[in-house]
Amino acid sequence: MAAIVILLALAAAQPSAVDAPDADGLTALMRAAARGDAAAVTGLAGKGADVNRQAAGTRITALMCAAYFGHTEVVKTLLARGAKPDLKDASGASAADWAGAASRDAAGDVLAKAGSQLNPFLNIGVMPFALMDKAAGKAP
Repeated sequence: MAAIVILLALAAAQPSAVDAPDADGLTALMRAAARGDAAAVTGLAGKGADVNRQAAGTRITALMCAAYFGHTEVVKTLLARGAKPDLKDASGASAADWAGAASRDAAGDVLAKAGSQLNPFLNIGVMPFALMDKAAGKAP
């Protein structure tokens, strides 16, 4: 019985193929959210992509990616699929902080209503903006 519990715990810790990170530590769902590709986000979530998966190291989420680029419909889709608006990345930023850092007021409003709070002590200088641009295909 203990062996079964251990195997189940190990299986839960391993990402499924749909959640496999790429060389940048990003999942297909994170990249689709950053691009604002609502159809891909819906399709990946339907295939079991973890809407709350955090990238190794940076701990960014698909919701943070969508928020930063102001993709309000993708933000709503992810929230409807169970994305947690209160998760923090490695710098302590929430999805609302990511929306605010890029002056994406509409996305920020949706996130605030969902419970994402701004971090008043956040040092935005340590947020991985270059990684977000890579996620959206805007940087090499």
